[in-house]
Amino acid sequence: MSIFAEYFENLYKMAKDKKQRNNYKIILYNETSLHEVTSFNVSTVRIVFYVSALIVILMILLGLLFVFTPLNSFLPSAVDSRLHKELIEKSITMDSINNVLSQREDYFLRIKNIMEGRNFDEYNEAEDTTVFERQKVDFTKAKHDSIVRTLMEEEEQQTLALIKSSNKDKVKKYSFFMPVHGTLTSKFDPKIGHLGIDIAAKEDEPILATLSGTVILATWSIETGNVIQIQHQDNIISIYKHNSVLLKKVGDKVEAGDPIAIIGNSGEFTSGTHLHFELWHNGIPINPEDYIAY
Repeated sequence: MSIFAEYFENLYKMAKDKKQRNNYKIILYNETSLHEVTSFNVSTVRIVFYVSALIVILMILLGLLFVFTPLNSFLPSAVDSRLHKELIEKSITMDSINNVLSQREDYFLRIKNIMEGRNFDEYNEAEDTTVFERQKVDFTKAKHDSIVRTLMEEEEQQTLALIKSSNKDKVKKYSFFMPVHGTLTSKFDPKIGHLGIDIAAKEDEPILATLSGTVILATWSIETGNVIQIQHQDNIISIYKHNSVLLKKVGDKVEAGDPIAIIGNSGEFTSGTHLHFELWHNGIPINPEDYIAY
């Protein structure tokens, strides 16, 4: 504002100085009759004053235009604010992606344990024990709450029994198709880490889907050879190991009784042509013999 005040003060001094002031007269004539239409007097100071006022007005209008219109997004401060907001949104998105990747990594780790024939419960118990030892948590029962703890443990056991019974009823409502015709050579025994059954059959015998579902795994590993895994309804999963050839790929829809592989002797954990067949429900291995008659 001091600059404008100084500028207009200089204009005022120029207006007082008659030597620097030049007066002009502008006359407008009719082009046809050449009669004078109008006229007005101007001076150098007045012209400079009007031009300066016009510049000031234009600057004010331009400032208002940047303040109250989307043009303010082109200002450096607005650009920095927008970039900061986008950076925060990208960071949130990256955190979400990392969470999803972590969940998927845990899911594939569980599948790997299943394929390698590890005991799921023992794996979880070992992991939990490591956590407890690191935190040095003391779970020694106190005398004054031993009765309450006993009652709670009994109630918990009853609840687990009811849940297992309910889950078993859900599985038993399905009619499972025999995956291959042959001889049962090894039974389901989680205590020794055998989470399925072994069925010996002739070479080139087709392996059949036990229920309708979607193939979620079709791969090969050193221990179990060619493996195919199918997701069924009610969170039931069937697994077929040691195949010589896989006939389906991930994403394929299959019906009960559809050929999905050819029996084989692939992988290190095998001693002859046979199928290692597993059934899982809600992440827990179940005995196929309880649902399929051999």
